[in-house]
Amino acid sequence: MNNFFFDPESSLGFMTFTTNRLMASFLRRRMAQAGIDLTAEQWGVMVFVWNRGTIGQDELTHALCMDKTGMSRLLATMEDKGLVTRNPDPDDARRRVVTATQAGDALKERSRAVAEEALVLLLQDVSPQDHATCMRVLATVKDTLRGLAP
Repeated sequence: MNNFFFDPESSLGFMTFTTNRLMASFLRRRMAQAGIDLTAEQWGVMVFVWNRGTIGQDELTHALCMDKTGMSRLLATMEDKGLVTRNPDPDDARRRVVTATQAGDALKERSRAVAEEALVLLLQDVSPQDHATCMRVLATVKDTLRGLAP
């Protein structure tokens, strides 16, 4: 742990950052090969929207650990692509809710299959036990970081 600053390969931040970038790029390529125009970030948004039906923009921002401006830009791009709509929350007009469009819903099963296939390839050399340990450790670090945030 002493040399983490000088050895990026021993840094949790470096390893998670670069792994995330590589995974996002891989998923984007796989989606493109399947004729699906979705980035990894857009896929993440769609998963939450599909799972919830309608979700608050603030909830998405928190769930995906993004800043409000970045989320707003991402959703604007997705609206331009016809994947989602943003409307005032019927219970609180100050809030915006995000819903999949018909075109967005049409991508659900195809993109899920592509993402699942990609994940199987990425984890082919990782044991189920190591995967479970990795997920537990990352969840713990994420919870700690959220607890330390202002």
